[in-house]
Amino acid sequence: MKRILLSNKNCINVLLGLIVSLFVACTSNEKQRLLQIENVLEESPDTAWAMLSQDENRLSKYSKSDRMKYLLLRTEAMNKLFYAMDTINYMNDVLEYYAFYGNTGEKAWANYLMGCVYRDKGNSPKALLYYNEAVAKIDTTKSGCNFTLLSKVYGQMADIYRLQRYPQMESKILDKKALVALMTNDTLGYVRAQERKISVFYQLGKMDSVYQIATRAYRYYKKIGKDDYAAATLIPLTEIYLKRKDYVKAKRTLDEYLAKSKLLDEKGEPLYPGTEYFYNYLGWYYIEVGQLDSALCCYRKLLNNPSDIENLETGYKGLMSIYSHKGMVDSVVKYVRLYADANDTVNFRLSAKEVGKVQALFDYSESQKEAARKAEEAKNVWKALFMSLLMIVILLLVIRKMKARNQKIQTQYDYTKKELVSTKKESKLKDSKIVNLNGILSIYKTNANEEKWKKENVFMESKIILAFQAYANTGKQPTVSEWKDLQKLVEASLPAFWQKLSSFEDILDDELRICLLTRLSFMPSQIANLLGASKQSITNKRKKLVQMLFKSDNIKKFDALIKEME
Repeated sequence: MKRILLSNKNCINVLLGLIVSLFVACTSNEKQRLLQIENVLEESPDTAWAMLSQDENRLSKYSKSDRMKYLLLRTEAMNKLFYAMDTINYMNDVLEYYAFYGNTGEKAWANYLMGCVYRDKGNSPKALLYYNEAVAKIDTTKSGCNFTLLSKVYGQMADIYRLQRYPQMESKILDKKALVALMTNDTLGYVRAQERKISVFYQLGKMDSVYQIATRAYRYYKKIGKDDYAAATLIPLTEIYLKRKDYVKAKRTLDEYLAKSKLLDEKGEPLYPGTEYFYNYLGWYYIEVGQLDSALCCYRKLLNNPSDIENLETGYKGLMSIYSHKGMVDSVVKYVRLYADANDTVNFRLSAKEVGKVQALFDYSESQKEAARKAEEAKNVWKALFMSLLMIVILLLVIRKMKARNQKIQTQYDYTKKELVSTKKESKLKDSKIVNLNGILSIYKTNANEEKWKKENVFMESKIILAFQAYANTGKQPTVSEWKDLQKLVEASLPAFWQKLSSFEDILDDELRICLLTRLSFMPSQIANLLGASKQSITNKRKKLVQMLFKSDNIKKFDALIKEME
């Protein structure tokens, strides 16, 4: 049984593709052009092929990634247009490229097309090998899964098992194809996958199942308005009706197939290779109803397509039956001989196919074993590489840890050394401060200013100033509230000083605080701690303040000048 379902080219899609082609021709962006070709490829492969052909001479200017994408699209277009792919010699390069640089979708696509190349070369085991690779790379659990490609792969695998007359495996693959359709809520795809099981049950001789599937598919296609799909399912039913001698239903199916399947033209001539087998059933019907001349025309039309030996066998058998009914012994003898020759040829080819099937399955099994062996070798290599890499990583971590430890020790040493130097300097400054304070104390005592000294001492022993001194020694910064408290204390206790200091409108907050802290006898290092700044920064600001407040360049007099502001 032969049945080919092909749809006519849609005029609108062709025109759309031509418009896209003209638009893309105006740009030099190869990636954009390849994207446009890919967009029209599914609906209008002939337009995509024309666009690819236009770019063939420019292929040398493409980057490697664009060139590989071009070749992938070219192969897909050839596959869709049923061009022979047995002469393609670049797919190994394409497959190797995408194995390293492609995403999972591109890897699956490349493996699928490589399988199609081996399909056309007649190497079924290799084709199955790459189809299985494509399936393995499609993860149905991911949201971006390419279910359309997965369905195509299963369809090609089913065709291989059908041609090898292996209905059990064909049925399993078609079940997977149907499951993909269910997962994507594609009811039409599910019905078409089930319809393809007609060939499975036909080979198994289960004609009741053939009848049920064909009938269900016919009703569904009619329900959704796919009259051509529905008509194309009728040939299996025609054979069943003829065997039941239900000629009324047989004629009705033949008429509908002829009128609506879109596989024959208005004159009843086949539009596609393989559809001429329709004349076998039409001739069979005419023989059964006694219209021998009409039957004769049908079988002669079948003989006009001798490329398929089964057409010759069926045609000779039909003519033999017709001339037998007419009682034309010479013609019967002639076609008996021709039928016998054709039948022998068919049997020989079928036997060769059986041998080829066994050999193919053996080769496929061996190729699977070889693939498993190579996979195990690759696994061992990866294990060795992983262990080596792990050892290197551990060694690097140990070295890094040792370096970090040494660096930490060195940093701590440098910090301690600097602290020692700083402490010595501060000690000297404190000694100097003590001398200054003793001098001041002596002056106060000498000038009988003991009351003022006592007042100053009480002021310096206030809670907020003591808190600031504690902060200065521990490196902690006061809060905003504490700064305000200190400012209020100075305003209340040293009003003359505060009035003079406030008269400088350009003075900044940090500069104001430096003046306050200096008046309160805080050292520059302590001021740096309180302000959270570096000592150098405090020195620079003191230099600026002595110039701004006192018009002097002598920073050493800054402390004394500040205290004289009262």
